[in-house]
Amino acid sequence: MSFLSNARDKAIKLFFQRNDFINRFGEIENVDIDSQENVATIDILLHGETEPTTLYAHYIFEDSEQGTEIVINKVDCKREMISVIAAWWFKGNSIRKTLPRGAGLFAKILF
Repeated sequence: MSFLSNARDKAIKLFFQRNDFINRFGEIENVDIDSQENVATIDILLHGETEPTTLYAHYIFEDSEQGTEIVINKVDCKREMISVIAAWWFKGNSIRKTLPRGAGLFAKILF
């Protein structure tokens, strides 16, 4: 893995680890990035659970008036109830975060 792709993946990983929306449901134990497929595999220990659950968060980059945004527009899970709830919620919503100006340009060049 090149230095640039490693830095890009670390930045995306930090986005998921520090995302307030995701963190409200439990403690994130691990995040792996597949930048070829634009999927983050997130192991999260949900509140009240004793075993972690794996989420697959699909992300894209979009330009907006504020700059380049990372957008989560789909989440899958092997646990059917979580997948059904996520599919229902993501029909009308997405999770967006504007990247800092330099990082937005960096993401556009690399993606």
